Amino acid sequence: MRTFVAVELDESIQRGLSKLQDRLRQFDRAVRWARPESIHLTIKFLGEVPDQQIADVCAAVDEAAAASSRFEISVAGAGCFPPRGPARVVWAGLTEPTGRLAACQQACEEAMGRLGFAPEARAFHPHLTLGRVKQASSGPDLRPAIERLADFGGGRQRVGELVLFESQLRREGAIYVPLHRARLTGEP
Repeated sequence: MRTFVAVELDESIQRGLSKLQDRLRQFDRAVRWARPESIHLTIKFLGEVPDQQIADVCAAVDEAAAASSRFEISVAGAGCFPPRGPARVVWAGLTEPTGRLAACQQACEEAMGRLGFAPEARAFHPHLTLGRVKQASSGPDLRPAIERLADFGGGRQRVGELVLFESQLRREGAIYVPLHRARLTGEP
């Protein structure tokens, strides 16, 4: 099954992200928007995992959570990936100034590395994917419109658990099913 480790978002954050998407609806033909209830903070994408390895992956999520302290995230700003040229991903930004989010992500990388999952090649840049650009040439005004939303504030949330999700790909889009939850219990 196709899996990833993530932080679920509070409904209040989801509502704020939905309002941000509404401000960009003029680009509906250029962007395939994520359903607000499915937006999450990805900590580690695992990809296809054999059924017989799921118990070990759950144990690794428990290990990462036990090594991680609770933290608070603030949703702020909006932008595109890549930083220049045609946009491919529209995102909302996250801040977490204590470094606990980065430490949590690193603990997850290490726990999954012991199971043979390759480390992420790119540096961790926490963000919330709002949509994916369908055709780079179809939205030339998208980047400037998003840059005008740099002052977006989407709220704050306490984070106290990691969730292992299965991503079920369907015609209408991916459905994310929680498989395992692990509370963050490490000391600050």
